[in-house]
Amino acid sequence: MSTVELRHGDLFDGPSDLIVLPCSTAGTFTALVAEKLVHYNIPHPRSGMSLGELSVLPFKGGENIAQFVAFAASVTAWFTSSLECIHQIAYSLGLETQRNPAVRRIAAPLLGTGAGGLSHTRVAEYLRDGFSTTAHKDATLTLSVLDETIFELVRLGGGSRRPMQPPQDRQLRVFISYSHGSAEENRWIVELATYLRENGIEARLDVWHLRRGMDMPQFMTNELALADRVILVSDERYAEKADKRVGGVGWETMIVQGDIYALPPDSTKYVVIVRSPSVAAGLPLYLKSKFVLHWPGEPDHEHHRKVLLQELFEIPLAPPVRPRPVLL
Repeated sequence: MSTVELRHGDLFDGPSDLIVLPCSTAGTFTALVAEKLVHYNIPHPRSGMSLGELSVLPFKGGENIAQFVAFAASVTAWFTSSLECIHQIAYSLGLETQRNPAVRRIAAPLLGTGAGGLSHTRVAEYLRDGFSTTAHKDATLTLSVLDETIFELVRLGGGSRRPMQPPQDRQLRVFISYSHGSAEENRWIVELATYLRENGIEARLDVWHLRRGMDMPQFMTNELALADRVILVSDERYAEKADKRVGGVGWETMIVQGDIYALPPDSTKYVVIVRSPSVAAGLPLYLKSKFVLHWPGEPDHEHHRKVLLQELFEIPLAPPVRPRPVLL
């Protein structure tokens, strides 16, 4: 089931797949939106949009924040709005997550509450209901609110039918980092990612989610930031590129090293799979101390897959501790 959550902060505070910016049907926008358009060199929305219309385009140059940006015509040229148009925008956002597999996390403001004068709590309610009607089961809509008082009002419901609920359990988002090799090796990666998706995990892979014309380093930065877990598939070739900082693997290595340094020592964000016969030869220097899953070939294939799922879902392996016996 899709998720709608509330966040106290700015739309651009953290990475998303798609960011929604409000505009009028005449293509005008607020000073705050204008600042973002100038800063990120985003094209202006077109005039002549219908109330409730959504226009999605690639976020060129801002892929570290989101892959796409959308303009939502949430007010008319005369600065009027309606809850029905807000519902239609949310409905369209949900459809976008079904149409485009690269869009799973969307960040949006409380549309229509500024110039449109709509109730903050009612807008949150209509955004939630419209999005939930059509959204992909793994999709999340994050409603960003800058003002703390309004945030608390919406969070508590403000007298509306239902208060905003805490985020529900959602599927894990897992990014797979690897070095492109032979056709057989690349097939193994795709089969692994497919297996994870078939078992309730939103596996992310460059061959599926990297669009033509996108900036590759920014794509990797964005995916690593958005991922709940990251699988590093390493072998001799991967280790050499990581140690020498070569290509995409070298770029990812710099990001991953910085992230690992900032994480607590017991973090399990990164899962390392070694495909080489020798674990030592198949690991870059910065991963030598990691406890890894050694998966050198096809024997025990299903066993390794099961172990990986247990790790990603953090399934306890130790038997439960029973009550102590009564000694007579």
